[in-house]
Amino acid sequence: METHYEILNVSEDATLEQIKSRFQQLILRHHPDRQGNIQQDNDQAQRILQAWEVLRNPQRRKTYDAELAARHRHRAAVINSEIDLDDMEYNEKTLTFSLVCRCSGIYAITENDLEQGIDVVCCDNCSLRIRVLYDVVDEDEEH
Repeated sequence: METHYEILNVSEDATLEQIKSRFQQLILRHHPDRQGNIQQDNDQAQRILQAWEVLRNPQRRKTYDAELAARHRHRAAVINSEIDLDDMEYNEKTLTFSLVCRCSGIYAITENDLEQGIDVVCCDNCSLRIRVLYDVVDEDEEH
């Protein structure tokens, strides 16, 4: 997924003036009223505007940078094992899948987590992580 910084083609430590200058260049180039592929330019202009709206506001940029850092850490995290969802125990009351860790702790992931695309789970007792492997099933296909 492309970041706001990548959309504006600036570094993550760019100053507000650098971001503003690049935004102005790009929005002029991709403005939908300019000749070319109107739909593609409109889509690109929307992405540029969205990136500018976040990065120009110091508080929103700070929040975005924290989310971006968390995504970077998530990608860099060491996964100790991959476990198939079918190998985990399911609790119907809590809608949670769980597995006992080798340290006797518990890996737990909820249906809501899975629906949101979260597939990495930390043990509640140690630093080990697992990736939960599962297939998304469209409810319409089940019937």
